Amino acid sequence: MQVFFDTEFANMQADKNGHRYLISIGCVAQDGREFYAELTDTWDEHLCSMFVIDTVLPLLQGGNYSMGVSEMAERLKIWIEGLTDKEVVLRSDAPNIDWPFIQEIFDHNGWPTNLRKKCGAIQFEEPRQFHRYNLGMQSYWQDKIARQHHALEDARSLAFAWKFAVRRGM
Repeated sequence: MQVFFDTEFANMQADKNGHRYLISIGCVAQDGREFYAELTDTWDEHLCSMFVIDTVLPLLQGGNYSMGVSEMAERLKIWIEGLTDKEVVLRSDAPNIDWPFIQEIFDHNGWPTNLRKKCGAIQFEEPRQFHRYNLGMQSYWQDKIARQHHALEDARSLAFAWKFAVRRGM
């Protein structure tokens, strides 16, 4: 099963150890099931770029979505394992940025038994599929631009555009 995911983090510039400080994660399975969490113990505002302060932080929802990284790791593991008995592949449009968070979280808290331990990039064999993917992205964001950089909304856009790109009969 394909799961499209996105993360938001404190700053594009990694610290001297290569760390970016995870703020939130959103996941959308190809069948529409969703997971979203906002971390409370992995970042603070002084680590954030001005872009993140102005654009990402105002979109945080709080409430039941706020949790520590250990709780998030456990919930995400349960969610992934509950999707299917078959292999789950997490797909990102920026695997070199998003995937290290997944590795770190599950290396410290235990990997889901059905999760492939390698990130899948969003890529296509045919140029027309890539073109349709871009059209799907444009279509998705046409009326929702104000929610860009919300991890779950961004994951929804990835899933929508991917489905648009691979649907048959076009």
